Amino acid sequence: MVHLVRNLVRVLFLVAVLLLTATYGMANVQKQGDPWLDPVVTKGEFDSTTWIKTNTQPTDHFQADIFGGELIMGMTTRIPIVGGDWANAPDPISNMRDSQQIYQTNSAGDAYALCKQYNLSYVFVPLNRQVFCGFGWISINATKFDNSDYFKLKYSNEDVRIYQVA
Repeated sequence: MVHLVRNLVRVLFLVAVLLLTATYGMANVQKQGDPWLDPVVTKGEFDSTTWIKTNTQPTDHFQADIFGGELIMGMTTRIPIVGGDWANAPDPISNMRDSQQIYQTNSAGDAYALCKQYNLSYVFVPLNRQVFCGFGWISINATKFDNSDYFKLKYSNEDVRIYQVA
């Protein structure tokens, strides 16, 4: 009888562990998968490419995430820090890390220093989606770009702001 109770407890424990693992695992999978199911660029971001093509130089470089960079490069031939053929550039891992840092840092000065290091002319700031710079989906700390000592707002619509690096 004791042996039967022990086996029953083991089975119930195993079932409980499996249920908890499955519940947590599915929630985690959904959390990580949701950004991939949303649009990776918005209509407003697409619309901004007309302004970019008309108001920037073909040699201008842009801070953007991978998807924004692909959009900018594909529609305007401007050069993004990541996206497009950037993976063939020297040290793409540093580009991804620093691009993510530009978006995530709280410091306008730190973001500006990285922009200058990469000779970036503009910062592309999506307002209604997370960005993907190569290490996972992140939210942008956008308020630092309002610091006019470092960045000048040049274009804005409901989905994106574009700042010129001062």
